Amino acid sequence: MPHPTPPRRWELLDQRGDVEIELERELGTSALVARVLAARGICDIEAARSFLTPSLDRDWADPHEIPGMAEAADRVEAALKGHETIAIFGDFDVDGMSSTCLLTLGLRELGGAVMPYIPHRFGEGYGLSEEALNRVIADCDPDLVITVDNGIAAAAEVAWLRSQGIDAVITDHHEPGDLVPAEVPVTDPKLSAACASRELAGAGVALKLVDELGRRMGKPGLWRRYTDVATLGTLSDMMLLTPENRALVAEGIERMRATTRPGLVALAATAGVDLAAITADSLPFSIIPRLNAAGRMGTSDIAFDLLLTDDPAEAAVLAGKLEEINSKRREIESILSDEALAKVEEGYAGGRVVVVGGAGWHEGVKGIVASRIVNRYHVPALLFTISDGIARGSGRSVGSVDLFHAVEQCSDMLIRFGGHPGAVGVTVEEARLDEFRQRLENVLSKLPAEQFIDTGEVTATVSLDELTVESIGSLECLQPFGQGNKRPLFAACGVGMSNRSCVGLAGTHLRFMATDGAASVPAIMFRAPDVDRLAAYDGECDIVFDAVNETWQGRTKAKLMVRDILIRADGVRLQTGRAEGSISDELFDKAAEILARDEYASIADAERFVTKVVGVSFEGRQQKVAGLSEGSELAVVRQPDNPYDPHAMAIMTSAGDQVGFLRRQIARALAPLADAGARYRARVLQVTGGDQRSWGVNIEVARVEDTGARGGDETGARPERARLSALPAAELIDELRRRMIGSNRLLPAQAKTLGLLGDRRSSLCIMATGRGKSLIFHLHAARTALLENRASVFVYPLRALVADQSFHLAGSFGEIGMKVVVLTGETPLDERAAIFSELAAGDADIVLTTPEFLAIHKARFAEAGRVGFVVIDEAHHAGLSKSGNRSAYASLPEVRAALGEPTVLAVTATAEDAVAQEICRLAGIDADSVVVDRSIRDNLRIIDHRNAKDRESELVSVVSRGAKCIVYVNSREQSISLARMLRRKIPELGRSISFYNAGLTRSERTRVERAFRSDELSCIVSTSAFGEGVNLPDIAHVMLYHMPFGRIEFNQMSGRAGRNGEDAEVHILFGSKDTKINERIIASSAPMRGELSLLYRALMTLSHRAVSSTGEAGFSESNAAIADLARSIDPKTPIDERSVSCGISIFRELGFLATTGFGTARRIEMVESPVRMDLGSSIRYLEGLRSREEFGAFSTWVLTASADEMLAQINRPITPTFGIGV
Repeated sequence: MPHPTPPRRWELLDQRGDVEIELERELGTSALVARVLAARGICDIEAARSFLTPSLDRDWADPHEIPGMAEAADRVEAALKGHETIAIFGDFDVDGMSSTCLLTLGLRELGGAVMPYIPHRFGEGYGLSEEALNRVIADCDPDLVITVDNGIAAAAEVAWLRSQGIDAVITDHHEPGDLVPAEVPVTDPKLSAACASRELAGAGVALKLVDELGRRMGKPGLWRRYTDVATLGTLSDMMLLTPENRALVAEGIERMRATTRPGLVALAATAGVDLAAITADSLPFSIIPRLNAAGRMGTSDIAFDLLLTDDPAEAAVLAGKLEEINSKRREIESILSDEALAKVEEGYAGGRVVVVGGAGWHEGVKGIVASRIVNRYHVPALLFTISDGIARGSGRSVGSVDLFHAVEQCSDMLIRFGGHPGAVGVTVEEARLDEFRQRLENVLSKLPAEQFIDTGEVTATVSLDELTVESIGSLECLQPFGQGNKRPLFAACGVGMSNRSCVGLAGTHLRFMATDGAASVPAIMFRAPDVDRLAAYDGECDIVFDAVNETWQGRTKAKLMVRDILIRADGVRLQTGRAEGSISDELFDKAAEILARDEYASIADAERFVTKVVGVSFEGRQQKVAGLSEGSELAVVRQPDNPYDPHAMAIMTSAGDQVGFLRRQIARALAPLADAGARYRARVLQVTGGDQRSWGVNIEVARVEDTGARGGDETGARPERARLSALPAAELIDELRRRMIGSNRLLPAQAKTLGLLGDRRSSLCIMATGRGKSLIFHLHAARTALLENRASVFVYPLRALVADQSFHLAGSFGEIGMKVVVLTGETPLDERAAIFSELAAGDADIVLTTPEFLAIHKARFAEAGRVGFVVIDEAHHAGLSKSGNRSAYASLPEVRAALGEPTVLAVTATAEDAVAQEICRLAGIDADSVVVDRSIRDNLRIIDHRNAKDRESELVSVVSRGAKCIVYVNSREQSISLARMLRRKIPELGRSISFYNAGLTRSERTRVERAFRSDELSCIVSTSAFGEGVNLPDIAHVMLYHMPFGRIEFNQMSGRAGRNGEDAEVHILFGSKDTKINERIIASSAPMRGELSLLYRALMTLSHRAVSSTGEAGFSESNAAIADLARSIDPKTPIDERSVSCGISIFRELGFLATTGFGTARRIEMVESPVRMDLGSSIRYLEGLRSREEFGAFSTWVLTASADEMLAQINRPITPTFGIGV
C-alpha cells in the first residue's frame, strides 16, 4: 500500500531587506521583483540590470571558447566549399531534433548539400549505431557525417564509419568519458571545465557552429534566424539558464512570438497556444511535450519534418498527425500507469524502492510512468519492459537520493546502465530482476530517511496584501524562467483558509480563500494530500504557492496556485533554513574550515601581498604566461559562479585573457571583501620557468578600491562624513553619542573629560572597568577627524589588544567615512610605508599602535603632520615606567614634542597617587585636568571556583539556566570544542549556543553579535575578541574558563558582565594548570633570544641546501618543516610552527631575510652578511617580551588574590587623592 505523504522540506532563501530597497530604488522595479533578486543573490545593481535585460550582443560567447570548434568549423567549411554531401545525425528527443533542424537549415543556407537523419528509437536506439549509419549510407552516401546532441561516446562507431571512407565531425554537449572519438574534429563545451559555454544544449552547440561558419562565409547574422529552434532544445533539455542561455532563450522567445515558421505556427494552432504570448515556462507544458511525444512513440520523423518544413499546408497535416500521436501517447501512458500501479499495489509491502516490470509495456513512456510511481510512493521507482528474457528499465529518484550511485553498486549483475543522480536507464536479465530489486533495496536501506524527503526552495515570504495584479504581473520581467531561474515560489505564514471546498471530478482539489486578516486572495491546491482533513481544518497554516494572474470573463484577479499547506496544529511550520539559533548550526557545519583559516587569516587585512598564480598549466594559459613581463598590470576578477570554487578569483591580462587564479585559500579570505565592494589589482613581479620547465608567475596583489567592504563607501559613508563635518561641535558630539550608545546619556566623568578635550586640555580619566572610558576617546577622535581633519593615535599596551580592537573600530568608524589602520610589529614593512603615506595624505583618521612602535617610529608619525590627538589606554602601564617597566612609555615627552604637542588623553581604572603623577608628567597633563569617577559597580559578584575538580560540570550548570552568558577560553580550538560539548549536554539549548573566534569572517562575527544581542543566542564560547566594541548591556554571567593572558584581559572580560546595572556574576573557573598552557601559547608568539638563534641556524641551513641543489639562495618551506629542522638540531627547543612564523617576521624586520609570496607559496631568501642589529630594534620582539612580562605578573596575582581583591579590580577604580571627583 502507498506510503503516507511525507512532509516536504522547504528552505527559505536569505532575505536581504536593505538590498531590496536599493534595488527597487535604483532599478525602478516593484518591491516583489527586488525581493526575488536579492533573495537569489543578485544584489549588485549592474548585475541585476544585466539580469533584467538579457542580450545576445552582450552575453553570447565567442564560438571558439568551445574546445574543438575551430577544427570542426574548418572541416565543415571545407565540405561546403568542396560540395561534399553532408549528413547530419541527431537524436529523437527535442534537443536532438532542434539541433538537427537548425544545422540543416543553416548549412543549406550556406550552400551545402545536406541530408538530416534522426535515429529510430525502436530498432536503432540512441546515438550512432551501425544499423542507423547503414541506413544513412544507403540513403545519401555521404562524404561527411556531422553529429548533433550525440557522438561524444561513439569512438567505435566513428572508427567504423571512417573505415567505410566517410569522415565525421562530432558536436555534442554531454560529459565526455573514455569513448571520445579519435582522429576526427570533436567540439563539446564539456571538454573544458572552464568553458564559458558549458551549459549549452546540443542545439546551442549546433548554433555556435552556424555562427562560426556564417562569419567565415559572409553571413555573420545567419545564426540568429534559428534562435527560436535552439530555444526549444535548450528548454526541453532543462539546461541551466546561465547568462548565455538566458539571452538565447529570451531572443528565441521573442522570435517565436513573431515567427512565420510553418511548423511552429501549425503546432501552436493544434495545441491551442497563442504564440504571440508564449513564455519560456509555458513551452514545456504546450509545444515541447508534443514534439517529445513523437520521439517517445517512435515516430520522431513526423516531429522533425514539422520543424523543418517551409510549406504551411504540409505543416498543418504534420501537426494534425502529431496531435494524434500525442493523444495516443497519453492513452498508452494512462493504461500503463494503471497497470503498473496495480501491479505495485499487489506486490509492494513497503521499502526503499519500487521495481516493477511487464511484458509488452511501451518503451516510450516508461520514464513518465516511473515518475508517477515515485509521486505515489515517495521512493525511487524503476519500471521495466520485458522482451525475449531481457528487462529494459527507466528509473526516477526522489529527494536527494543518488539513484545512479545506488544502481552502480549493483553493476556486476547488470547488462548495462547509465544516467545521472535523478534518473537512470538499466538493462538486466529478466531472471535476475527480483535479485536486482533486493540488492538495490539493501543499498538504499543504508541511506538516512532525510534523503527521501523532497526539498523545495521558497524565494521569499510575503503578506497577502502585497499580492496585487500589478505586483504579480511585474514578475514577468524576471523571464525567461527555467533551470537556475525558476518561477519564484512564495510563502505566507500564519494564514487562515476560509470558504474551503473540495472540487474536481474526484474531489481531490482544494479551493479556498487565503486570508491573513489584512487581505484575502483566492487559492487552489491541485491533488491535495488528505484533502478531506484539509477541508475540515479551521486553524492557522503556512502556505507555499506560485502567484499568478487569472483572467476570466474579461476580469483579471490574483490567485495562489498552492504547492503545500503546512498545518501549524501538527507542529509543522515553514522550514526557513535560518531557524532560531541556526547561525550556530551553520558555524558548526564549517568549524573545520574556520580552524583552517589561520594561515591566510591576516591576508584580508593586508593592503598588498605577494603570491604565486595557480592554474597556469590549463586551458592554454602557458602561452599567456610566457608573454607576460615584469611590471605587467593584471586584473583580479571575482568569479562567484565558478562551478568548482564559489570563492574563485581569476587573474586576467589587460586584453581579457585568463592567466590563472589566486590560490583557493587566499580567494576564500578575499572573496567576502570583494563581494562587499573591495577591488584588487595585480602586477607581475617575476615570470619563472621556461626552457624545459613550465612557466609560472609571481605577482603582487594590492587593494585599490574599497567601497563598502571595510567601511567608507561612496554611496553612504562619505556623504555621511560630509554631513557630520558640517555640524556645530555640540550637535556633532550629541549625534555621535546617539550613534554609539543610543538614547543613554553621557556619564558625568565622560562629559567632563570631553569638555576638557574640547578645550584642547590634555586629561587623565580614571573610571572603573566597564564604565565607558573608551567612549570618551572614540567621540573625541571622531570630533577631531570630522571638524579638524586631524588624525588620532590610540596607544594600547599589548599587540593582542590592538588586534581585538581593530575589527570593531574599523566597522563603527567606517560607517561615518573614517578609516582605522593598524601599525604594530606584525605590520609588514611595505604595508607600514603605505599606511604612513595614507596618514600623511589624510586618508587615515585613527592609528592603533603600541608604545614600542610609537616610540621607535615617532619621526614617521611626525612627518605626517596630522596627529592632533593621542590616547594612552590602560595608562597605569605608563605610570609604572619609572620603575623600569615598559621603557617605551618613558619616551612619551619626546613623542609629544615630535608630534607638535597634540592633545593627550590617558585612561585607566588603576592610578594611585604615584602612578597618576607619573602619567601626568609623561603625558603633559595638569593636576586640574584629572577626572576621577568614584562610582562602584556593586551589582557584580565574583564566584570563585579556581582549581575546581570539575569545571566542566560547573559550566554546564550555569549555561543550562538559559541566562545570557559569555564563556572565555584561550584558543580557537577550545572555543569550538567547548561549545560543542555544551550543545551536546544541553540539547534543549543547542541552537542557542555558539562559538566566536578570530577565524570567523567579518560577516560571521557580525551575525553572531547580532544574534546574541537579539537573544537568538544565549551563550557564546569565545576567545578574548568577543565583546570588544559591542554594546552588550545584559550579560548575566561571564565565565573565565581559561586564564586570561593578562590583567587587562581579566578586567575587560569581567567588566562585560552586568553593564545594565542588573545583578551579574563573574565565574573564575581556571586554575594553576592554566599557567603552563598560556605560557606555551605566549612563547609561540614571542620567542626568546635563544630560540631565535636556533631558528636562524635552521634557516641558514635550508638556504645553503638550496644553493647546493638549485644554485638559488631562496627556498620554500612550511613553518612545520622549519620547526622540525630546528628540533632536529636541538630536541629540547620549544619552537613550533607559530614561533617560526613570528621569528621570520622578526628577522625580516631586522633585515636578516626577505620573503615573497604568502602561505605555502612563501619564498625565503637569507641575507648572507646582514648588518649587525640588536634584537631590541625589532618592535615585534619587544612587544613579545612585554606580553611575557605582563602574563608573568598577572598569573602570580590572579592565583593568589582573594575573591574580594579580584572584585575590587573590576568593580571600582583605584584613584589618587587629587583630581576632579564626579
